[in-house]
Amino acid sequence: MIYRTYRADTYKEAVLKAKMELGNNIYIISRKEVKEGGVFGLFRKRQTEITVAKKEQPDEIGRKSPVIKKAPEQMPVVRDEQIIKELNEIKARLNSLTVKKEPASENDIFRPYEMMLRQNDFSDDYILNLKSAFEKEITLGDIKDQNTIKKKIIDYITGGLSFSGPIEAGKDRPGVVVLVGPTGVGKTTTIAKLAATFGVLKRHRVELVTIDSYRIAAIEQLGKYAELMQIPFNVINSREEFKEYLKGCSAELVFVDTAGRSQKNNMGLAELRSILDGARRKLDIHLVISATTKYRDAVDIFARFNQLMYEKVIISKLDETNTIGSIISALGKDRKLSYFTTGQSVPDDIELASTKKLIDMISFDDTILNRDEMAV
Repeated sequence: MIYRTYRADTYKEAVLKAKMELGNNIYIISRKEVKEGGVFGLFRKRQTEITVAKKEQPDEIGRKSPVIKKAPEQMPVVRDEQIIKELNEIKARLNSLTVKKEPASENDIFRPYEMMLRQNDFSDDYILNLKSAFEKEITLGDIKDQNTIKKKIIDYITGGLSFSGPIEAGKDRPGVVVLVGPTGVGKTTTIAKLAATFGVLKRHRVELVTIDSYRIAAIEQLGKYAELMQIPFNVINSREEFKEYLKGCSAELVFVDTAGRSQKNNMGLAELRSILDGARRKLDIHLVISATTKYRDAVDIFARFNQLMYEKVIISKLDETNTIGSIISALGKDRKLSYFTTGQSVPDDIELASTKKLIDMISFDDTILNRDEMAV
């Protein structure tokens, strides 16, 4: 048997192409709809693909066909040049209608942008969602303009981010700011920076609290910061202690440090939740997460710390990484960014969260400008 595959805009055109090449005695083996062409998944042309089979003739497999002599009048030779000409025109037209799929390296305009996002550690799901959003709004004119595509990428990224703005001091009673998060993300240093910013630089009445009976070194470190800044410092060990402390507190702002908890330590997180509930009031809870956290770990941290009912996120250690895509990919729209930390210096290396800082960390200009060199 001889097997061939043909593509055309319609099923009839595909069958016609097959018959023109193999003759009428063909069998249709399969039929399916396919897409070809387009740019980064857009404007692709739908076609019909068929697979046909034809039984090989004896002379096609090396056997000599018997010669049957017939009278000349039984073998008329028809030479209709007009029919042949029309068939050739139809064949040429079908060939012109068939879109030839070019290599992705030449035709996929989005490829360098996708590579850029991957190099900046954005997740596969994030990139797929971004491409889907593009498909709904991009035009043929847009794909020719690198600046337009770059702007749309930035708009998509920033459009998925929310910001809380600065911490506000309490009026009738203290504003209570609580920092929670995994071990090693820099909560203690961050709480010291916030206390210095609001207590020393902005001259609010500030007090420091730690709910951490596990790390003696952390308690001593925070106590030393409080002493240097001349800020009251308290160690809380239980739900009742926290409740009684807040009753007698006259500060405008209370900054609460907590012990680092693994996101997998459900018992530890529940214990901390119980102590915080002793406040019997609304708390300003910020989850601190390191910018160096891998995407899947970040997704897990954001989800498991939900039981502490945090609404804001502080991204720490921006100075220790060149990419931020993993955190942006995992963040989601419901969580608001509050502050970024960029080093160990107190109180200097902390700043209000902003889109500019994150976009500045996404390096894609060189990738886009050299996209022709990257296409292989």
